Amino acid sequence: MFAAFSSACNSDKTETAKPTDVDTAAAASKSQTEPTSVLPELPSYVLYRNWEPGKPQNAELIANVYKAWDGSNAADLVKYFADSTAYDLPDGTRATTTNTSFESKLRKWRNAYKETSNIPFSLISLYNKDRDQEWVIAWTWNKWTYTDGKKDSMLYCDNWRIEEGKIVYLNSLQNRPSKQLSRRLNETIPK
Repeated sequence: MFAAFSSACNSDKTETAKPTDVDTAAAASKSQTEPTSVLPELPSYVLYRNWEPGKPQNAELIANVYKAWDGSNAADLVKYFADSTAYDLPDGTRATTTNTSFESKLRKWRNAYKETSNIPFSLISLYNKDRDQEWVIAWTWNKWTYTDGKKDSMLYCDNWRIEEGKIVYLNSLQNRPSKQLSRRLNETIPK
């Protein structure tokens, strides 16, 4: 071993290794699979900047929430929500529930409808590294029948924040789509 080290240090010859086809292919593959992650300079008012894909289980949790809501049993929803949850609703209302008020408040909200159909056609689970927060962004096509028989529908973007596998916050935005988009959503989204 000492002889090899000695001859390597004292060698006057310098040989340059030539890259093989395998080395070149590996380097090209590595550069394609490892994208550079440079955050752009964003204005200071952009508070949520550094996002990455979140846990798939969070998207499943939110899909289950919509299914439970449509099932009209508020007791089925309790297991998905934290001891305290805040809701910013499309009409500008801020509501909160606690573990003691959750079931009665959700039952009151749900009892305004005879039936509902919340179809999430996009669920995106995200993690914000700057704020250490888990989110699910849900685009849903919602249709409902009020207790008086009147029907309506709306496109929603619901932003759910999750902590330790439970929902702690919902920001819900609604959009009345054009007749053309409504028709398209009804045709392409299963019931």
